Amino acid sequence: MLRPPHKRYHLLHLYAFSGTHPALRDFPDPDFIGCWEEEDLTVLFFHREKPGLAERICRDYGLTFELSATVPYADWGEGRRLRPFRVGPLVLAPVWEEGPADLYYDPGVVFGSGAHPTTQLMLSALWDFAQSRGLSGRRVVDLGCGSGLLTLVAARLGAQVLAVDRNPLCVALARKNLSLNGLSAEVREADLRSLLPFSADLVLANLYKGLLLDLLGLPSFRTASYYLLSGFTSSMEAEIQEVAKAAGLALDYRSEKEGWVCLGLQNPKT
Repeated sequence: MLRPPHKRYHLLHLYAFSGTHPALRDFPDPDFIGCWEEEDLTVLFFHREKPGLAERICRDYGLTFELSATVPYADWGEGRRLRPFRVGPLVLAPVWEEGPADLYYDPGVVFGSGAHPTTQLMLSALWDFAQSRGLSGRRVVDLGCGSGLLTLVAARLGAQVLAVDRNPLCVALARKNLSLNGLSAEVREADLRSLLPFSADLVLANLYKGLLLDLLGLPSFRTASYYLLSGFTSSMEAEIQEVAKAAGLALDYRSEKEGWVCLGLQNPKT
C-alpha cells in the first residue's frame, strides 16, 4: 500500500522467503509496500532496494531466503498501466490521479488493479445486476476480494457487503480503499470455505476454475440467490456450466472479453 512519503508506484523491489512471520505484515520501513503471504511463502515489497534485508529477515525471523527481483510497476501482475475507468456512470481512478472521480483506490500489488478482463467483466455485470434488480440494502458477499474494487462499487450502490480474502495484504488494502471513499463493509481474512453456509442475495466470485468447481459442488455454497462468477476462459466454460446446472443453478447472464467469461447464475430454490 502507499504510505507517506510515497504517492505512487514506480519500481517494485521484491524479496521472497520460505516461511511466514506475523511481524512482517507491518514491517517498520518507510519504503515498505506490503507483505504477501501464500501457503509457506512470504514476499516483501519495497519502493527502494534494501541491501542486507535478506540476511536480516533470515536472522531475526527465522525465514529462508529464496530470491529477490526488481520489476517495473507497470509490468507487475496483470499489468499496471492504470488510468481512470467507468463502471456505468461511476468513474474509478487510482489514488494518484488528480482529476475528479467517484471512487479512488490504491491498487497496491495484489490482484484487482482494474486492468484484468475478469475484473472488468465482474464490475460490468455487477452494474447490470444493480440496474435490473437493485442493490440497496442487499446482502453481497465478495469472495477473494483482492484490492476491493467490487466491494467498493457494491457498497457505493448501497449493498451490505462482506468481503473475504485469505491474503492479509488484500484485506488491509480493501479496508484502506473503503476508508479512502468513506464507505463501510465487513472485510475478513479467512479461507472462504470457513464461511459456509452463508445467506446472501448476491455472491461475487472471481476465482480460479478449480476453486469455483469445488464450491459449486458444495450444497453449503448454493444457499445464495444469485452468483456472478469469473476467473475462467471460454475453453473452461462448458465445465463450469455443466457443474452449475447439475447443482440446480440456472444460467441467467453471460459476457465475454478477450477470451475470459463471466456468468450470472440464478438459484431457483431461493
